[in-house]
Amino acid sequence: MKPINYLALLFFLLACSLTTPPTVSNTDTQSVNKIYLATPTLIPTPIPHTIPAACTVTAQTLHLRNCAGLHCTVIDWLAHGEELVVHEKDHEWIQVTTPTGKTGWVYSKYCGGLP
Repeated sequence: MKPINYLALLFFLLACSLTTPPTVSNTDTQSVNKIYLATPTLIPTPIPHTIPAACTVTAQTLHLRNCAGLHCTVIDWLAHGEELVVHEKDHEWIQVTTPTGKTGWVYSKYCGGLP
């Protein structure tokens, strides 16, 4: 009598289970369809932005940073009175573009014209 190769048998059974489609009765198909039909597709509604299009530097000098936070690298110094284009807000930080085209983050307390 030959010994049974359990590893080969396991692979055979696994292969058969992956290639054989599951049997589904009509009642199962209808209930599955009802689940999918009853599940609404949620499309997020855009939230209107209340950030103004521009702000003015109110500090004597203001650091333009590469990300929102004091730990971020200073990439430029901005002068009092510079007009900045505002893109987005992250807590107390705003992403802006300078008149020279540099984009970075500034602390919103030092940029006038924000809510």
